[in-house]
Amino acid sequence: MASGSLWRRLHHCLPPIVRWPLKAAFVALVVLLALYPRLDLLAANLRHWSDLNALIDPHDPRLAALEREVEARAAESDSDAKLHAHVERVVYRAIPYAFDWETWGVMDYLPTLSQVLDQGREDCDGRAVVAASLLRRMGCDAGLATDLKHVWVVTPTGELMGPGAGAKTMIADETGTRVVLSADTLANLGRGLAFGIAVFPLERELLIVLALWLALLHPWSNAWRRWVGGGLLLAALLLLRAAGASTDALAHSPALLWGGVGVALVGVLVVALRRRGARESRPGAPCAEGGRSTCGPSSPRTQLP
Repeated sequence: MASGSLWRRLHHCLPPIVRWPLKAAFVALVVLLALYPRLDLLAANLRHWSDLNALIDPHDPRLAALEREVEARAAESDSDAKLHAHVERVVYRAIPYAFDWETWGVMDYLPTLSQVLDQGREDCDGRAVVAASLLRRMGCDAGLATDLKHVWVVTPTGELMGPGAGAKTMIADETGTRVVLSADTLANLGRGLAFGIAVFPLERELLIVLALWLALLHPWSNAWRRWVGGGLLLAALLLLRAAGASTDALAHSPALLWGGVGVALVGVLVVALRRRGARESRPGAPCAEGGRSTCGPSSPRTQLP
């Protein structure tokens, strides 16, 4: 086919130092658009994560109604733990849970208090921002913490909004936002990534897998390698989604998690490697000779299998 011939000529004429960066850029662009079709939110998200305290605003007048509800519930509370429980219940009722791609259309977005109240729904990080703002409005010290999978509220007398099981990777209190690197940081990243894969819209993940498959295709591979490799990449995605559905894929579903990683690597190799014995061109055939390109359709020096 003419398209296949052109593909092979381009593959032959572009050296790996040019070809692979182009492929990587193509995959990166697809990943970026699948995860963040709104690039303005990507920039804002990075800025918000750099200063978690800037998201907390105890002075927003819309918190007054929530404050009155907490005070009514906690009128006879005699401990901070009971107060925290009342704050949790009020925030959970006022701000229904919704994933960021449902609210904002992107993979992850850490909103300000004003944005959460405007939308009226959010995931764990937005709800934690509301709870921390409400506690500060009531005179309590409150900050945010995350293990890269979940965001919750920390206070000197306890934690609320579903404290994560992993070690804290970021903590924000009145002294500022600090990153805590430890042996658990990589594990936290793995847990968060596995969970994100499990709950992210499947159609967007399939788009990323398709882009990876197209970038890995070798013009001298055969149809069997291409389709089997593509099937393995799809199977790897499904395994990783199944593993991430657990609250802790590393602890509860290690076989699914590492099985998915292994199947993905095999799929990459099957798709990317050319078939055994295939020759890309006749030995010594340059892409350009005597200042004249031989990459065109009339090139007599390019031998196709």
